[in-house]
Amino acid sequence: MFTAALVALMSAATLTPVADAPTCRDVAVPVTMPLAGTQTVAGQLCWAGAKPAPTVQILLAGATYNRAYWDFPYQPDTYSYVRRATAAGYTTLALDRPGTGASSHPAGPLLTNASEASAVHQVVNAARLGQLGAPFTRVLLAGHSYGSVVAWYEAATYADVDALLITGMAHEVQPAAAVPVATSLIPASLDPTYLTTRPGTRQVFWHGPHDDPAVIAADEKVKDTVTTTELADTLLAQASPITNDIAVPVLIAEGQQDLAYAAALKHEAAHYPKAQCVDTYELPDAGHDLNLAPHAPDWFAKAVAWANRVLGPTGNPPRC
Repeated sequence: MFTAALVALMSAATLTPVADAPTCRDVAVPVTMPLAGTQTVAGQLCWAGAKPAPTVQILLAGATYNRAYWDFPYQPDTYSYVRRATAAGYTTLALDRPGTGASSHPAGPLLTNASEASAVHQVVNAARLGQLGAPFTRVLLAGHSYGSVVAWYEAATYADVDALLITGMAHEVQPAAAVPVATSLIPASLDPTYLTTRPGTRQVFWHGPHDDPAVIAADEKVKDTVTTTELADTLLAQASPITNDIAVPVLIAEGQQDLAYAAALKHEAAHYPKAQCVDTYELPDAGHDLNLAPHAPDWFAKAVAWANRVLGPTGNPPRC
């Protein structure tokens, strides 16, 4: 547990913007997915300094998002988690999950919790084996929303990551949240299983009431897709015991005004009985998208402080 003084110091540090852009390069990892065959997972590897740090944070975005969620293009000194984490000494790898961004877009029904976790597992292997340009000795896997579901399945199935950061997802969901989500989704392409949000509806679920209108407008420009299978599989994941087998340190974070998951935060740690330690965090005045909330820098500081404690940018053994 952090002392009050440390928390105050950490919050004060968030007042200083992270203005320096890291060094970044695009990567493309070939993967084999069940029934879909060979596909490509694209992403961006970023670091500060002369070379990548040995601890990499692999970042998975949620439904209707791609890698831009973690490295937001509008006012990135405030809203980019990538800038905050790389400034703290970590390497980041923000991925486009299969079906989003520059990654392959297989038929929607082939994008399941298990198939996407398999793809991410292959990226983790590539990172550890040096196939991304440098070998990484420690891996922190971070997810948001549906990306957190994929992170659950990856960490529980393959036990190949050293720490897990879960945001915008919990096992207990408020049923009322289904209405604004369902009414905002429309077909995104000729494949009717790919959906996106209707223009002008991002604020009804994804954003809190005090999010900057300019952030919401920028979010509208970079929004991506979700498939009907991924939506259905989210419900299956929430009802499953998949997190029972996760044994690494876990941080679970929700927005205070997240219609779906804020109320579940106080119960969520119990769903990780084997984890080395489980921390929880609630970001005030935030909706579903913590990274795009008014106090996003406070959340970034919390995430980095937790990562430093349980792992560290130089690849120390996990500690709680």
